[in-house]
Amino acid sequence: MMLWIAVALSVAAELVEAAWQRADTLRGVIENGWKYYQRSVFLFLAMHTGYLYTLYLSLRYDVLNWPIVGILAFKSLDIFFKIDLIGRLHGKGEALPADMAVMLDTPIPSWYFLAGAVTYPYFVYVALTV
Repeated sequence: MMLWIAVALSVAAELVEAAWQRADTLRGVIENGWKYYQRSVFLFLAMHTGYLYTLYLSLRYDVLNWPIVGILAFKSLDIFFKIDLIGRLHGKGEALPADMAVMLDTPIPSWYFLAGAVTYPYFVYVALTV
């Protein structure tokens, strides 16, 4: 029973994260993050509910296997990448290369934001059953 509750809460955490990040382009995702980042970097980090929940599960159940490490590594890189892009777009870092600027305006399909709500809970399930 605990396993299914943990997986369901992981789905909920990923859906919350997908909801605030939803945008038509990567630039829109970064701008959504900027709204929280300009208030506080800690608020920006707290909005990554899937990351925080996975970290909680890892510490609470003393699980540090490959699925947990994979989730935490991938989400950490995602957060660092967003912080770097926020800094570059809002004048606190070096300018963006031309090819990166083109990438920021490439459309993102709507299903992309729901992919995390499927993949990460699956890896949480695997992590808690291995």
